[in-house]
Amino acid sequence: MPNRAFVMMPPAGLGGISAICFGTADFMARFSSRAIDHYNSLLGMLIAGSIAMTLWIVLSVGLPSAEGLSVWWILTNGIATTIMTLLLYLGLARGPVSVVAPIVTAHPVFVILFYFLWHGNLLTLYEVVAIGITVLGTVIIARSASDRAPAEGPATHPNYMKSTIFIALGASLAYAVLIIAGQAAAENHGQVHTLWMGRLVSLMFLLLVFGIRRRVPYVPVRWWPFLCAQGLLDAGGHIALLTGGYGAGKEIVTVVAATFGAVTVLLARVILKESINSTQWFGMLLIFGGVIVLSS
Repeated sequence: MPNRAFVMMPPAGLGGISAICFGTADFMARFSSRAIDHYNSLLGMLIAGSIAMTLWIVLSVGLPSAEGLSVWWILTNGIATTIMTLLLYLGLARGPVSVVAPIVTAHPVFVILFYFLWHGNLLTLYEVVAIGITVLGTVIIARSASDRAPAEGPATHPNYMKSTIFIALGASLAYAVLIIAGQAAAENHGQVHTLWMGRLVSLMFLLLVFGIRRRVPYVPVRWWPFLCAQGLLDAGGHIALLTGGYGAGKEIVTVVAATFGAVTVLLARVILKESINSTQWFGMLLIFGGVIVLSS
């Protein structure tokens, strides 16, 4: 079991910690991805985060048994994690953050639709409305970004923005795949061990990608403190989210944690002074509102 004092925190507090950690780690990825590229940024984050997750698991629940290993689900989860994060970091590096983060946050729509189409799970009226609201918000965000005039350089050119939107949609879809595979593996191994094994697979797959690209990983020494902080925040978000699953009110933890995209956008608005028009704000409100309902 995780630390007892941590478990006794209010569910909303755990969810808030998770959202702040995830949102801040994603925001930091914009800077590291621009400085050392998104491949090296992810490598540093995964190394730091995997070490933190391993220590937490050893101290809290112990290492998993290899018996009955859900190999294919864990491999799928790990590979999807790598693809999702690479696309996310690439999208955040390209920007605007206020376009990429909300679209990636909309991934629960893909998860719900998968269970509906593949398993025949009936959708409730709330889910149908929430999916419609989230999709509408995504369309509004995409249209408002594509309609920007290309007067401020390549980042505002319509073709550039369309590519960024497709990258964000790809990250959102990969996010859904890693969740679906993770949930399937968790039936045998539990969420904590599934997350840990998936992260290790993600790290190994990323190293394979470096080999396929014939590139040697390179992280300058001066960037390691930044990447360690980024990785610890990402791991902290997962730890808070999973810890909340052990106590009462786990639904509240999930709902509050689902607002991590809003944290990333707010940081971009405050620190980067990123301009966000009223149409984008409206689209973001629709997305985050729909995601909160789908996560409850």
